[in-house]
Parts: sequence; structure tokens; C-alpha cells
Amino acid sequence: MTSRSAKITTERPFYDLHADAYDALITDPVQPWVDAVDDRLRAAGLSSASVLDAGCGTGRHAQALLERGHRVSLLDASPRLLTIASSRCPGSSAHQTDICAPKLRETFEAIMCRGVLNDLVLDEERDAALGSFAALLGDNGLLFLDVREIVETRQRADGQWRRTEAALDGGETLKFASRPLWRADRLVVEERYELVGRDGSSSVHDYVFEMRPWTRDELTARLTAAGFSDIGTVQGVGRRTPDRLFVTARRPV
Repeated sequence: MTSRSAKITTERPFYDLHADAYDALITDPVQPWVDAVDDRLRAAGLSSASVLDAGCGTGRHAQALLERGHRVSLLDASPRLLTIASSRCPGSSAHQTDICAPKLRETFEAIMCRGVLNDLVLDEERDAALGSFAALLGDNGLLFLDVREIVETRQRADGQWRRTEAALDGGETLKFASRPLWRADRLVVEERYELVGRDGSSSVHDYVFEMRPWTRDELTARLTAAGFSDIGTVQGVGRRTPDRLFVTARRPV
């Protein structure tokens, strides 16, 4: 299976053409999420856990977890994001693969996955991803997820454009605009990327994609079906908006 998430990584400019601008424009703080994961790992007696960062992006969260003494492996379907993450975390193994069918043989004491599961809009993709996580975790392995919550996400899908920009190396400026729309049970995001050169020339790329937010009941049902227990869902951690959930689960012996 090649998931919708893996397909998006080859198309969305943030994950490919403008991957170098991702950190300059997406500025949610790293520390709250990493502190929450680290606290739970240590409470489980794992002060130096083997962790898979599934959908590692540019590696900011992986780097912070490494600094807390854990051992982190990187996984992403985007080669450009994975290159950035590998540079940031030079001692970590890196795997370019799909979370729905990961080509890994090792197992881990924990897996963290932020945001990626929202891109999986089909039931079979969601079950495949959670099943792959269960297979990659050892006994009592811990799972940490960040997903969009459906009610808050729908309320924020107001059709209004949100704009920001960042100065890039070489004197270029990337102007980024996005607007969220709600259609049926999907969040539709329209994006525009305008790269402005030092000489004033510009190039524009438009991109539209869908996400499918989660309900707490669906999370519990699908995680249970995948073999997880001790499932918890609380308000998102380290997010500037209230439309995320921080999800924890354990793969029992």
C-alpha cells in the first residue's frame, strides 16, 4: 500500500520544493511535546528508550528527544525532509518509507507520530498505519500521537486566508498563505507559496489537499483493534490552537 500520506510528501511544497522553509514558517514549540513524551517514558522506567519518530519531518522533535538521552530513529516518506532531519540528528538511522507499510525489521520501545495520521483519509490506511506501529513496538511499547480533533478542526475551518512569510538563505522570501475549508468529514486546505527573489522576481505554486480529523471514539476503537491498551486522549500538547489531541497507548505483552 502506498498511502495518501506518502503521496502528499512527494507533492506538497512544504515537504519537497520548499522543505528548507518549513521550520521558518511552522513554529509550534518543540519542548512541550518532547517533555510530555520524555516524562511518560521515564515514568515507565525508560530513561534511554529506543524511539521511532514516524513522520519525523525536519527532525526538530527527534533532536530534542536525543538531547534528553533517548535513542531516536528517523522515518519519513519525504526524501528532502529526511535529509534535513538526518543532518540535524547525524547519529540516528534514517528510513525513507511509508508508515502504512514501513520497511523496517527492528522493534522499538516507543513510537511517536505527529500530524501524519491526519493525511490518512481511508479506513484501510488508518488501520494499516496503526497496525504497523503495533508490529514495530516491543512488549509494553509506548505509542504517542498528535492528531486533529474533528469538532475543533471543523470550527476553525472558516475559509479565511492566513498569511505569513519567512526570509530564507540567499536573500529570498517565501510568502505562504493557506485557508481551511470543511467539506463533509474532511478538512480541505488550499495553499499558495510565493517565492520572491532578491531581484523582485517571483514564482508561485498552489496546492490543495485533504485531511480527515479524528474523533476520540474512533481513536479508541482503531487502537484497540490494532492491539493497544491503556489508551488516553487529552488536549494537544505544544500546539498554538486547540484543535489537536495528544494520544497515548501501550502495546501489551
